Amino acid sequence: MIITAGSLKSKKIYSIKNRVLRPTLNKIRQAIFNILLHSLDLDKWKKESYMLDAFAGTGIVSFEAISRGMFHSTLIEKDSAIYSVLQENIRGLSIYDNTNTINENFFNLKNLPYKYKLAFLDPPYNKGLLNTSIELINDLKILKKKSLIICETKKSFQIKSEFNKYIKHEKCYGNTRLIFLIFN
Repeated sequence: MIITAGSLKSKKIYSIKNRVLRPTLNKIRQAIFNILLHSLDLDKWKKESYMLDAFAGTGIVSFEAISRGMFHSTLIEKDSAIYSVLQENIRGLSIYDNTNTINENFFNLKNLPYKYKLAFLDPPYNKGLLNTSIELINDLKILKKKSLIICETKKSFQIKSEFNKYIKHEKCYGNTRLIFLIFN
């Protein structure tokens, strides 16, 4: 995998073969950032904002965000082998000052170090964890006002009806569905 745009463009990101790991595809990452830039004014708020990547995997989405000017990302990954690769990628990109990593299950966290303007949620597709992840973010009260949660899930996933009023944008790409929610 490579970073597709920004200051880290064309830098290689390493991964491991693992049944659990499903890195976000190039076309999905490009779609996320095109929507952020052209529909949700990313350029106006990214330079001083913190991002949460709750199921980080290789870290590719956070690295794309940092490459495009996001100030900082907290990356959470519970799998130790995947976490080691995540750490290697951060070392290889020399972005220590722009990242904070946590080797823990997202659902075990009781607090996080920052208030976030952007959260990216891409839990395992077939485990029904997305709605619970959104609820946890709200329960932890870690979002700034008018924050954005980006969800990557399978096309057929049904978000809880109570969250429908927060949907700002959604789009399907093959079997992948992106949902952008804005919380006041």
